[in-house]
Amino acid sequence: MQLRAGSERDRPAAELIGMLERTPMFARVDRQVLSPLLVGAEPLHLHGRQHLFYMGQQATHFYLVKAGALTLYRPSYTGDNKVFRTVEKGDLLVETAMFLSQPEYPLSAQAATDVIVYRIPRDNLLQLCRACPDFSLAMLSGMAERISQSLNRIDLLTIGNAAQRLVLYLMDLYIQQRRAWLVLPVAQSVLARQLNITPETLSRQLSSFRRSGLIGDNHPDVVLLDIEGLCRSVGLPPPDLKFEGESAARRLGSSLFDCCNYASQVLGKR
Repeated sequence: MQLRAGSERDRPAAELIGMLERTPMFARVDRQVLSPLLVGAEPLHLHGRQHLFYMGQQATHFYLVKAGALTLYRPSYTGDNKVFRTVEKGDLLVETAMFLSQPEYPLSAQAATDVIVYRIPRDNLLQLCRACPDFSLAMLSGMAERISQSLNRIDLLTIGNAAQRLVLYLMDLYIQQRRAWLVLPVAQSVLARQLNITPETLSRQLSSFRRSGLIGDNHPDVVLLDIEGLCRSVGLPPPDLKFEGESAARRLGSSLFDCCNYASQVLGKR
């Protein structure tokens, strides 16, 4: 089936194209190429605590968040929910799952606030990959980066102690955001789960760093007051403070737990 341009009635709005252009993946793609991707996209409105989908359901669509926030989680064997991250305006959701032969949603998505998302057919993405080699290469590049991030995550969670994992996370955010005033991409309760430590341990460790004059905070943000001292306190080398040629090689910060999507809007969230 060929991609169709769509009628004037169902042609994607310029606002949605603009949102896609601000994501890392689609920033490389001409907007004329992006238009067919959103043909037939339908807006969905959810109230807080409503589910967009559940883990294990057949995945026939992926989503673009226009407003609000959704929590991605998996139910655990103990009956609790393991929260992976929160997605917000401009984020794509579960687009990588569309490439499975029998796609299922790998997580459950629940509205944290009132939410508007656009539901985009899986076939649009597959057809665009077939029609545009450059777009396909961009997708493959993003997926390869995700594999590298997964290896780094395993490395982070299986070596070192809780304090080292926390400092590694903060240093990665420091390199990504290129400033000492860090905007945490998730709540501290979620961050604790992501770093495989208890919320109480995270709170005690942050308090210890504050008492030592290594960090300050303006809740929920964290301010790095002594970066070299912070790293030395847990036996880690500090990053290059000049940033020239420096990149967040580990990509552990906001992207560490994006297990089913990687095209996040990074502009306008600071």
